[in-house]
Amino acid sequence: MRVSRAVLAATVLAGSSAVAFAVSTGSASAAEPEPQLLPAAAARLLPITGIGDVLVDPAHRHILISDHEAGRLVVTNYGGTVLARRDGLAGIRGLALSSDSSTIYAARTDARAIVAFDAATVTPKASYPLGDAVYPYDVAVAGGKVWFGYMGAWSPDGDFNGNFGSVDVAAAEPVVHLHDRATDGSAFYLAPLVVSSPAAPDRLVVSDISHNGTTSATAASYDVSGDTESRISAGRVVDGYTNEATLSADGSALLSAGFGVWSSKLGELGTRSRVTGDNAATNSLALLADGRLVAGLPGGMTPDPEVLVYPAGSATPEAGFKLSKVEKYALPLVQRVFTEPEGRLFAVSRGDQYHFWQLGGPGFAAPTITVDAPATGVRGQALTVTGTVGGAIGLPDGTELAVTRTDVESPNGRAVTTVKVESGRFGFDDVPPAGGPVRYTVSYAGSEVADAATGNDTVQIPRATPALALTGDKSVHTTGDTVTVTATLGTTYTNRTVEFWTQRAGDGVSTYPTSTVKVNSAGKASLKLTLSRNTTVTVRFAGDGRYAPRSAAALVYAKAKINTGLYNHYKSGRIGSQTYGYLRTTKDPKFVHVVTPYPNRTARTVVQYYSGGTWKTWRTVTTRLSSTGKATLTLTGTYKAGVKWRARAEYLYGTSGDKVNATEAGAWKYYTFTR
Repeated sequence: MRVSRAVLAATVLAGSSAVAFAVSTGSASAAEPEPQLLPAAAARLLPITGIGDVLVDPAHRHILISDHEAGRLVVTNYGGTVLARRDGLAGIRGLALSSDSSTIYAARTDARAIVAFDAATVTPKASYPLGDAVYPYDVAVAGGKVWFGYMGAWSPDGDFNGNFGSVDVAAAEPVVHLHDRATDGSAFYLAPLVVSSPAAPDRLVVSDISHNGTTSATAASYDVSGDTESRISAGRVVDGYTNEATLSADGSALLSAGFGVWSSKLGELGTRSRVTGDNAATNSLALLADGRLVAGLPGGMTPDPEVLVYPAGSATPEAGFKLSKVEKYALPLVQRVFTEPEGRLFAVSRGDQYHFWQLGGPGFAAPTITVDAPATGVRGQALTVTGTVGGAIGLPDGTELAVTRTDVESPNGRAVTTVKVESGRFGFDDVPPAGGPVRYTVSYAGSEVADAATGNDTVQIPRATPALALTGDKSVHTTGDTVTVTATLGTTYTNRTVEFWTQRAGDGVSTYPTSTVKVNSAGKASLKLTLSRNTTVTVRFAGDGRYAPRSAAALVYAKAKINTGLYNHYKSGRIGSQTYGYLRTTKDPKFVHVVTPYPNRTARTVVQYYSGGTWKTWRTVTTRLSSTGKATLTLTGTYKAGVKWRARAEYLYGTSGDKVNATEAGAWKYYTFTR
């Protein structure tokens, strides 16, 4: 489905990580900008690995999420803060609330039972076994009983065997009843959905959710006011197959999500009408208190919304929501949409992890916690931290706040105490065991009426400065040499490790240590490096609870390698103790320099002749080196026989095109001329 984005809808929640926008039917203009996504910080990470069901308990302002994969029931408030989690519930799936809001019922497939929880505390209070061959998936409350959709035993022909039944939990001895399909010819391939509503307390709809092509998209409605359920109507309720179903606000019609959202009167389920403007795949649906329909779409990489909101009675959406990316790789895909009576709209998305989103409605209030700690303190001596609680919603006297201390010895934080709010204030004393920055975080865990909140402040605790030295500074070596630099670390508390970082001239800034070494009993640690350029070696001590971080550096120079070859001479011979090349006066000397290569590097050739007992400079010539460091130079001129000459190549730091090596001169090449 393609919808055009026009303006930000008024329903967007300020600070949410989803963007809402008004929508209209028709094609989007090519020039129309994509909506700007708001920051992703508002998405709350959920401690689940899958979704069995989602239930809103308005009486206790709880949202309950069953995780059948982890065997966990998670309870959040309307802000998405986790208030409780119950583990050890393998196969927990469907959830339902009793008519008096005192009990939560859950289907436990693995246990082949319906379990009951106290709705206020979400603690187990009863279990109702269903039989060895009854595997419940979904649960609903209607007609004073708990109804469930289940899978039966594997059929002889290898087919699935779905059905529904009930537990009369009000009886002195709870009675399990399984629907007799022969009474009405009903057929369900998989465990069906069971759907009910307080608006029609004696009505139950059983909806097939399989894709088998025979029973897919069918549903049956039942009167469950008597001792035995009585079928009212049955038929196909969607095109394709059913993903989710709910009853209309007045309980008179079934709304089914499949390819589009469809409505069917309970009295005539075989007659259906699509209530959305097109047949876009819809995997979740919900109703807002004012009658608006909310549809959750699979979403993905397109800019189209994943959640659409339809005015009551309209097939055209008035607003949509696009979830922003909150994980490095995976996109958030809407799994469930749901609402609560105060007007809030929620979604749970799946990527590599699951996240909770509030998409619309009033914000969920949270207190403001302000922490005031001293600017400085002394390690091992008590200090006092105070603070206040205010904001849009206050906390009653006696409310407990958790205090966490984060320092170099506890980088992930350590719980130190709890404090109670008294007249909007709190205070506590603590003895910081470590130096450096010490952050005190005061946290409110959240409740049914207020979201979680934190505040923090930092105390600076002075630390001693350790001795740290590094050998090798300003030492000069030849390219290719292996050099050892040694660090010496003085007294510290618990950390006896240093990191060596190297920065070779001409390279980018180093972002990772070259080596991490524990110093020996003498406090020494060494690093060997093979030089090709000038290299800065930095040794870093990260600090510990009593000694501050410190670093020391040494700049180690690497001289460029230079070789020069003489050509065009017809022989070599000695003059005194030096070897000379002999050239005819009709030949010009040719030199080939090979220098350690580097981009855009040059070499300077110095040419001298011997006169009056000294060598005198005749010419200097600068030549650009090739990418391999090679340069060829022929010195043309008129030469006299018998005069002694010499030439060499030089690399000059900062003059020869770069500063990555130390200044170096090659060996002299001697030559003379004959007729």
